[in-house]
Amino acid sequence: MSTQNNRLQYLVQQYLNDKSTAEELEEFWQQVSQLKDETVIQAELDAYWAHSAAGNKVPAVGWEQVLQQVYSKAEPYMQQPVAIPLWRKPLFRWAAAAVVILSLGVASWWLLNNNKTVSTPGDVATTTIQDVPAPHNNRATITLNNGQTVYLDSAGNGALASEGSVQVVKLADGQIAYKGAAAELIYNTLTNPRGSRVIDMTLSDGSRIWLNAGSSITYPVAFVGNDRKVEVKGEVYFEVAHDAAKPFKVQHGPMNVEVLGTHFNVNVYEDEPDIKVTLLEGSVKVVNRSRPGTGAIGNNTVVLTPGKQAVFIADSRFTIADADVEQVMAWKNGLFSFTGADLATVMRQLSRWYNVDVKYEGQIPARKFSGEITHDLTLSQLMNGLQSLGIKFNIQGRTMIVQQK
Repeated sequence: MSTQNNRLQYLVQQYLNDKSTAEELEEFWQQVSQLKDETVIQAELDAYWAHSAAGNKVPAVGWEQVLQQVYSKAEPYMQQPVAIPLWRKPLFRWAAAAVVILSLGVASWWLLNNNKTVSTPGDVATTTIQDVPAPHNNRATITLNNGQTVYLDSAGNGALASEGSVQVVKLADGQIAYKGAAAELIYNTLTNPRGSRVIDMTLSDGSRIWLNAGSSITYPVAFVGNDRKVEVKGEVYFEVAHDAAKPFKVQHGPMNVEVLGTHFNVNVYEDEPDIKVTLLEGSVKVVNRSRPGTGAIGNNTVVLTPGKQAVFIADSRFTIADADVEQVMAWKNGLFSFTGADLATVMRQLSRWYNVDVKYEGQIPARKFSGEITHDLTLSQLMNGLQSLGIKFNIQGRTMIVQQK
């Protein structure tokens, strides 16, 4: 089965099990709209429902109209609408019944799990909010050299793709690895979107990397030449395999990090005010190149020792400071660490993890926060803990409105 059909099979199963995220639902409608042969989706739905115990108990009443509703969901993505007669086939009997039950199931699940009444201490009335769960799975993708996208959440274990003589492999523990050698530089990009759990990968040289939500890394499938060079966005933790003959280099805008073998964290989110490089083990050389438009001239170089952090500030300079390593690495360990963070910093982290936009209304208290919170709480559970500090919130779809109480 092709990668595309594997992905469709996964999306159908997510859909019929009421587990689709908003992004997966949209992707499902898009895939349905792009199918040239309607029997593909027909086979997936029919096979699923044929193995369902409920399939033999549900009468197939109005199945033509129900399945047309499925296509009507996809219609905004279609170049040409699908006519109802396309679906006048008896094979859809059980699939249609599945969609009927699914529609009732989704509505019930949504009412039970997403609309919660939260009492705000000190308020007379209660506020009804729509909750946002923590990410339950990983939605990372790999973009191959030819532009093909590999969806890691729906991919089975084993070889996922080939880039020349190098194979992209998904291991039994879910980790992604590259195996083989190449004679030329071929680049792939691993992307971990907002609202996705942390993903880890082993590069062809044995170096291991972890990506936080809202992050990406572009890298060669095999390191050819005199160095090992990658480019990053967001937040990435590295455990670099030692190779004295090939220094490992990480690039992002004005920043270069050069190592031989070491453990370090890079935070280069575009919405953060500073770029930060934190060393946990070994030694790294950090080079600060001039930022375009700042008027700064020349390079600044520093060698970090374990427990130190290089902070790049807006005017193209950087400072060296002692790092709170536990706080820096909290994201990799399944935690939020808000020690010393202001409200804006906290909201940026929540925005990436829960895939929500944050809107501020009124004057927001200038508070500093402390403590650690698990990544597994729903957004409202986490925000309820902040209400005692004078923060009021309301979740509307994928937007969180923050106000002063």
